[in-house]
Amino acid sequence: MQAATVKLVSAAVIAMLAVAGISVIGFTADSVDARQGVMIDFGYYEVDWIEMEFPEGMTGDQALDAACAERSYPVVKDPDGSVYSVNSKTELEKVEWGMYVLDSSGNWSPVADPSGYDVSNEKIISWARTGAGSAMMPAVDQTRFTYYSYAKLGKNPMGEDLKIVTLAPSVTETVCAIGGLDYIVGTDRYSDYPNGLVSAQNSGRISIVGGYTDPNFEKVVAENPDIVFLDGGTGEHVTMADKFRKSGINCVVLYNAVTTDDLLKNLWICASALGFSERGNDYITDVSEAINNICRIADLQDKKVFVALRVSDSPYTAGSGTYVTNMLESLGARNIFANDSNSWFMASKETVYERQPDIIIIIHDAEQITSQREYRTLLSHFNDLWKRTPAYANGEVYVFSGDAASLLSRAGARLPESLELLAKIMDPESFINEDPTDVVGVKYYNDSYNDPDNGYLRYVKAQGLLEWQRE
Repeated sequence: MQAATVKLVSAAVIAMLAVAGISVIGFTADSVDARQGVMIDFGYYEVDWIEMEFPEGMTGDQALDAACAERSYPVVKDPDGSVYSVNSKTELEKVEWGMYVLDSSGNWSPVADPSGYDVSNEKIISWARTGAGSAMMPAVDQTRFTYYSYAKLGKNPMGEDLKIVTLAPSVTETVCAIGGLDYIVGTDRYSDYPNGLVSAQNSGRISIVGGYTDPNFEKVVAENPDIVFLDGGTGEHVTMADKFRKSGINCVVLYNAVTTDDLLKNLWICASALGFSERGNDYITDVSEAINNICRIADLQDKKVFVALRVSDSPYTAGSGTYVTNMLESLGARNIFANDSNSWFMASKETVYERQPDIIIIIHDAEQITSQREYRTLLSHFNDLWKRTPAYANGEVYVFSGDAASLLSRAGARLPESLELLAKIMDPESFINEDPTDVVGVKYYNDSYNDPDNGYLRYVKAQGLLEWQRE
């Protein structure tokens, strides 16, 4: 396997091998740390965190009243004492405001009688109008540690500018997207986006502290970081977080991002850990709006799609529990290998032929494809069986190279760009019907995929989601 391909698949294939060990790894601290506070979850990824102490005898109702007094939020209650609205935001349809506490697994559990519940033994509680379950914002990271109160507006508790280290490409991009680039002092060697990050690495302001699955503990510690951000989809990162915490270094282990909800929650966690909760809310709103607009227009009508990590007789491809499959399904398409594995795996050329894909997408990291001639040359290396598919016969083969290749291989903050490009190449008619000038008409993307002059990313650009990539 070429070195460039190893770089590309490290975030997909190596991570899937490591994640199996996560559930059995022990931690040296309690399931949540010593900080106390109230999360007010208004729903739709709008959350406010109020750090406060819970004195002995304080009830859930009293904690909410104290938190809202801190924020000057009016609280309206029904005659029976139940909460009707917080800051003029009433209960959602069929979902009332309720109080929740963390169970031993770090999941939210509802409290039947908040007025009689003593919260003094809790570290963190939530008042939410979302209902229990996945709709609620998690209060803890993948390793069940709270991510609040490490910083306020980019400052550490001493009032100094934060110093942070990020140890995975997708994590680095997520931190940069919510305004964290200026605080990064170290990254793994595969973090190479956005361009402002690379410039800071080349100038020596940001150090390289090791690989993706083998970060160098001593190099990270030498940077004296306030926070280290890690990838919860990688077992080595979970183990390393425990080691850092033993050394007194704060860690945030992001959730393994497979779905859009995972990404949005990771954005919120990063923003809150840096003390930028309001910025995180705003950015998530813009991301959600862009994704909703793109998915509203696209209609892939169950087209069969094959995604390959390079041109090969047996390339790696995405199974069900992957970022790529979730994107395709959100657009109405169908991954031909969604039922074969729950992660990335190697598919044979014979199986690809048997599935007869309507569309083939190549993630090509060997070199940038910048011309039609280079595109045709790459396709000439297809094996004979791939050439006997509807995708090849109908010219429905698309290549993502350079920055566009990492766009599809990282479950990070560039999800809206991935969705818009995929939607427009697979269903150009729907976007032209929406706007006759919205014509893409290309078979390959490279470093210039997000150039503001090419017009590929109209819906993403409209939400202001490209600014962090211009730094």
